This record gives sequence, C-alpha cells and structure tokens, in this order.
Amino acid sequence: MVNKARTIVRWILRVLIAAVFVFSAVAKLVGIDQFELYIFSFGLFSLNFCFILARLCIGAEMVLALFTLCGWFPRTMRLLTSGLLILFSLFLCYAALIGRNDNCQCFGQMVDLSPAWSLLKNALLIVLVLLYYRFTPPKPRMRPRWIAFPFLFAAVLMATPFVVSIPDNWYFGPEQQRYSEYHLQASLEEGQLRFWGMGEGRCIVAFVTPQCPYCKLARQKLDAIASRHSIPLSKLFYVEPRGKDNTPGARTITTQHFLDITYGARPLVMLLDGTKVIATYHLRNIDEDQIANFFK
Repeated sequence: MVNKARTIVRWILRVLIAAVFVFSAVAKLVGIDQFELYIFSFGLFSLNFCFILARLCIGAEMVLALFTLCGWFPRTMRLLTSGLLILFSLFLCYAALIGRNDNCQCFGQMVDLSPAWSLLKNALLIVLVLLYYRFTPPKPRMRPRWIAFPFLFAAVLMATPFVVSIPDNWYFGPEQQRYSEYHLQASLEEGQLRFWGMGEGRCIVAFVTPQCPYCKLARQKLDAIASRHSIPLSKLFYVEPRGKDNTPGARTITTQHFLDITYGARPLVMLLDGTKVIATYHLRNIDEDQIANFFK
C-alpha cells in the first residue's frame, strides 16, 4: 500500500514538473520576439546572441521536460533541473535588484509574472523537483545499445526552436527596403522632416504606425539598441501618420505623405547622414552593429 502511494505521488510530481517546463517552453516560443527583447533589454548581450540564447533556454526546458517524464538519468537530471532553476532565479534576483518589475517572460506573454512572483514559482518548482527525486528509487543503468536515444531526442529538442523560429540574423539579409527617394529627399531638404532636424547630422528615422505589432517590436529593438550603445534619444525619430491614436513623442505627418515616402511599408527604419540614406531596415534585419558603428 505504501509503495503504491509512493508510485502515485511520484507520477503526479513527474507529470506536474514536466508540464510546467513544457508550458514554459511553448509560451516562450509563441512569444519569442518579446522573450528575445527582454533578454536584450538588460544590455548584457548583443541582439544576435540574444536570438541564440532565447532558443537555447527554450530547448533546455523541453529537454528537461522529456527526461523528467521518461525518468532518464534521475541523479543527473536532479542536479541539472535544480541548477537551471537556481540560475534562472539568480537572473530574476538581478532583475528585481535593478528595479525591473515588468513581465519576466518566464511564461512568455501567456502569463504576466513579475520577477518576484517568478522567484516564488521557481522556489515551489525546486521543492517539487527535490520531492520527486526523493520518491524516485535508483534505476539500473540503461543498456549500452539504447544509451544514444535520449541524447538523440535531446539534440532534436534543442534544435526545434531554431527550426520553428529561425533567428532573424540567420534568415534575413541586409537587403535595402523600398521607399520613395523623391518624396523623402523633398521632405528632408525643405519639408516636414527637415523642420524636425532630420536632414542634419546622423540620425535614425523609423516610419511606424501606432497599432502595428511589428512597429511596436521595432521600436522596442531600437530603444534597447540606443540604450545599450548610449545613442542620444535626440538622434532617434519615430514618424507616424497623423491620427487620433498617435504615440506620445512621435512626429506626425499626413497619411498621404507617409504613404508617399514608405509605399505603405512599415516599419521602415533608416540610417540618415544628413540627407543621405546609409541603410534601411524592416523589423527582422535591424543591424545592431551597423547602427552602433554609425554613431561612433
């Protein structure tokens, strides 16, 4: 009777722990853009490295879920699972210490958790992990001919986030975006953009619209790049078509003027040296290194 109860408890804990890791990985993968930007917003790593790190975290959670559910290598998994949770908790402590109280992206955009609540979640999960392995008896070594299968599954799971969501810097090249050179130059030389100082010196101009989710992500990327490389905010301009829901601080032009310059494409990001266009980007190919070097 006691052994049966222990078995039931062990299975409940096993499924619960695996389910938490699976949900966490899937939620992050669904909101991968926000997860990448959250890591990047701390200014510790380059944007390109954050693309890789975000997917490695997702892959690691998927591997932990599978190995826990299958009961493979219990002693090793106890150390790895506890170690990863402690590592995540240290990062959350750092976030809390520097005053970050926004969504920590532990469950992506599906569950809004502050660092403090996520630390509590991690503490409870560590307790569940230790309880699970406390109820798990030692297992005989896996037969040599089967030993490769867990590692094969682990490799597939680690690669899955990179296949499902290819990192931007792997997939998108530095191609120039279409725009009307005539209307842009006219506005920079004697029009509205010139009035705001965009035709003088070096600056970034981003043509965006308030309700566009891709424009919002582009703004977050540009703001984070500017913060990380100490680019003055006076050198970063957001231009929107005039309307009732314009973003505070954005420059507004008529919708027709906006369409004349951008051909309706947005976000459209430009590096300007005076009236000369050095580079253009959309959301996916914003080049952090080129922007940083441009303002050195």
